[in-house]
Amino acid sequence: MTQYNMHKELNEYYDKHVRLKDEIDRLRELRDTNLNRLTEGLKELNKPNFAKSLLQGSIAMHTANKALNNDYDIDIAVVFEEDDLPASPLEARKRVAEAIKLKASGFSKDPEARTNAVTVWYADGYHVDIAVYRRKETFFGGEILEHAGAEWAERDPKAITDWFIEEVKEQSPSESWFSDPEVDPKQMRRIVRWIKAFTKAREGWGLPGGLIISVLVAECYKPNDDRDDVALYETLKAIKSRLDLGCEVYNPTDSSKELTEKQKFLNQVKKLKKRLGSVLTKLEVLFSEDCNDTKAKKAWNYMFQHEYWQPSANHSVQKAANDNRYALSLNMGISRTRGGRLSGRNVPSGRFVPKKVHLKFEAQTNAPKPYTVKWRVVNSGDEAEAANDMGHVSTSDSLTHWEQTSYRGKHELICEILHGGEVVATKTQIVNIR
Repeated sequence: MTQYNMHKELNEYYDKHVRLKDEIDRLRELRDTNLNRLTEGLKELNKPNFAKSLLQGSIAMHTANKALNNDYDIDIAVVFEEDDLPASPLEARKRVAEAIKLKASGFSKDPEARTNAVTVWYADGYHVDIAVYRRKETFFGGEILEHAGAEWAERDPKAITDWFIEEVKEQSPSESWFSDPEVDPKQMRRIVRWIKAFTKAREGWGLPGGLIISVLVAECYKPNDDRDDVALYETLKAIKSRLDLGCEVYNPTDSSKELTEKQKFLNQVKKLKKRLGSVLTKLEVLFSEDCNDTKAKKAWNYMFQHEYWQPSANHSVQKAANDNRYALSLNMGISRTRGGRLSGRNVPSGRFVPKKVHLKFEAQTNAPKPYTVKWRVVNSGDEAEAANDMGHVSTSDSLTHWEQTSYRGKHELICEILHGGEVVATKTQIVNIR
């Protein structure tokens, strides 16, 4: 059977809602700002500056997707001369974190020296990962770069980026004397970004990150000269078949290193295998004789969970939302401690926030007193399920409420104003935790 053609729609969705455009300038600005902070902070500490910096990750690989909630990862490598860093990789990371903290502003919590990088969390959703390297000269005048992880480990910060760019070039359909593809160049990169859009739409499922997805696509990619939707479907099917044989994924530039060595990452890939099974089942309608635009969009919406693929808004739902007799507004702020100073204010609904911070919700209403305020939390995702904590309810007469972020995923804070025992106004804040 022929697959129902949604090539045009898939690319329209890609162009409007997936591919980065003007956002890239802001990401580069944040990169430069934090490198300047690091330079100035090291100067204040009377410590040597880094020798060079490199952009890594999805931005360098051009696989970063548009994120309405500013959920952007900005990965930077900073390379120091060997003698300019402490001998301990942990102390090296701590020095970088301390230097940035000295010049910090607009962060939701202090820069954090994590195992593989120093992470800077912004109150408005962005976060920057700064990987620390030291450079050694070899006897023959070359250099060896070592990454400050749990231990110092030899690693080339450009290796993955160079590998991926070459894979896209070699595997994607391209013009030649015997081929004139209909699809745009670099199809393989679009496939990676569509699959990343799927995993990001299910933040609470605990699916793999961009590197593992990129490796799986490079292994299983099924190019198609004429249609991107066919290439995407066939690649999804090939990845599922590959994972049925084993969920281990290896570093493409060093096959002795397993990307899924930690149980956490192996579990993510196992979840991907399970979820791909569900997606492929939903996409089977694309091969039915009675498939139409409505059915096809519904199938792709199961994968992407995006308004582009959804039918027009349900007017009855909108009418019900407007039936509240009184106005209610809800504001969210971020603090490092409960009751503490807010490091982020007026955080929009849906904005990503880190774990282990405190959220202050402040409501305003024109409903007449006396009234009762009901605060209802609805949790979702694997971590909340594992903790058997899918939500809770509290009531008071206060228009201020505090919560702490504990579980990765998409959650809801619902504020209701009750007058005479009846709900007269309601407002929902979406809280995405990563």
